[in-house]
Order: sequence, then structure tokens, then C-alpha cells
Amino acid sequence: MPNPILHHYDASPFSQKAQKILGVKQIKWHSVEMPMTAPKPDLEAITGGYRGTPVLQLGSDVFIDTVAIADALDHFFPETQQLTDASKLLSDAMGLWADSLFDSVLKSAVALYAADWDEHFYNDRAAVFPHLDFEALPDVQDLLTDRIIQLSRQLNAHLSDGRSYLNGGECSLGDVHCWGILWFVRNGLPQVANELTNLEALTHWADQMDHLGSGERLVSDYETARAALLQPPADVSSLPGARGRSSYLEGWWDTPVKVSAVGAERGGVRGILVGQGDRLTTVRLEGDDLPKRHIHFPRQGYDIKQV
Repeated sequence: MPNPILHHYDASPFSQKAQKILGVKQIKWHSVEMPMTAPKPDLEAITGGYRGTPVLQLGSDVFIDTVAIADALDHFFPETQQLTDASKLLSDAMGLWADSLFDSVLKSAVALYAADWDEHFYNDRAAVFPHLDFEALPDVQDLLTDRIIQLSRQLNAHLSDGRSYLNGGECSLGDVHCWGILWFVRNGLPQVANELTNLEALTHWADQMDHLGSGERLVSDYETARAALLQPPADVSSLPGARGRSSYLEGWWDTPVKVSAVGAERGGVRGILVGQGDRLTTVRLEGDDLPKRHIHFPRQGYDIKQV
């Protein structure tokens, strides 16, 4: 198995989640930095149009978002610590909790910083999050801060029985979900972070997560990523996104579909539907300037439509 290639940028809490997964599993990986704003032509060429962060590439198999990345790394690197094996339901539930926290964190960051962004960055973020009223958010900053503190106290209470991680003695994907958003609070919202310093269990847990590191990072580039696409994709039937028997997909198999994120504009991918299991959807891309490849998305948080 080749070393994974992570397409990302470090300022994103979601990129930090992917790096933490690689750190927990102690995997050597290639880092390809993408631009923070659109357009992202090199990444979009590989993914078929998706431009969000993070994206993990294993040869010509491309995994979108944290859940798909964790499932892929657990599948292809079974000898390392498994993040999802025994805790999928709990980890997914913690992922939804972390999404709730991120909603307030995102709005708080916009409220604090948007007025200072240059026009290009402002317009890009407004396009990515069209549901947010950037100009109105400063008026509810105190409410957002209170919401972040409230959710952080919930997590602190859960950890206050002396457990090392959310599910007990080992780090799981649920820990990664929650830590990634709190990483942004601690590094990007200092006034809010100061309000959390008295949460001892939470602080100890977050420091412990920090110390897990991010694996061995090798600086790489898109030339390396494109060359890796020459490896044929893995057999879909062997992956967590193996073809399921969902009745609503009757007649969709091996036909064109579009997959896109829910709640944010990160670009959509048009391809041939070749797999959908309990957790992942897989589409095949071919016929462009790059080799055939499979793009894998989480079921949760992504829409699929016939085109």
C-alpha cells in the first residue's frame, strides 16, 4: 500500500482531524497543500469537481471528508490502531455533536474576523456558506460564545469520570471529531478559549489528543498526486462502500449521478455510481485527461442525485 496523500490546508479544523487520524495510526503520509479559496484546479481535476478539505488519496482511490478517510485508513492499514471498528454508532453520534459545535464556532469566527478579510476571501467564504448572514452575526456574538461554552461543558462532564478518551481507554473517531473543532477554538478564538481553561477534564483530554501528533509528514505536490493515479482503483466490493441493495437506488447502478455536500458549497462530483454501502458512496470517474479513479464519499452529509 502506498503512503497516503492528504490534500488539505492546515488552518482548517477538518484538515486537523485528518492529520490527527494519521497521527493516531502513526502513518507516514504525503502532504499536498491546497489553496484556501476557490478555484482549486489541481484538486478539482483529481476529484472531478469537489474542492473541500480534507481529501485523502490512496493511488486512484480518493476519499472525501473525515469519516471516509477514517474508514479507508482502518481498512487499508489494519495493523494500526482501529478508530472505527467497535464504535461506529457512538463516533457518528459524536460527529453530529461536533457539527453542532462547529456551527457556533464557524458563526463566531465570521462575527469576529469577516470585517477584516480581503474581498476575495470574504466572497469565497460567503459562497461556501450561503446560509449565513455575515453582517448580522456580530450582533449575536455573545450568544454564540455562550453556546460554545455550554457544549464544551457537556464534553467536560462526560470526561470527568477519569476516562482517558470519550469511549474509554482508546482514542476513537469520536475523539477526533470533537478535538478538531476544539482545536480551532483554542487556536482561532482565544477569547472563547480563555473561558474554557477552568474545564480541567476537557483541557487534559485536549492536551492528550495534541500529544498524539500527526504521523510522519512528507511535503509533496500535485505532480506526485497525479502520478499516483496510475495505480488501478481497489475493488469496490472489498471496501466499506461496497454496493448495497438500497431499494431507492434501483436503476441507478452504473448510471451518471452527482454527489455534493449538504450545508456548504464545496463543488459537486459527476460520475458513474458503482458502490454504496452503509457508510460510503462510490462514483467512478473516467474519460477525462486523468486515469480512471474512484471517489468515495460518506453517506452522512452528502446528497446523491441522478443526472
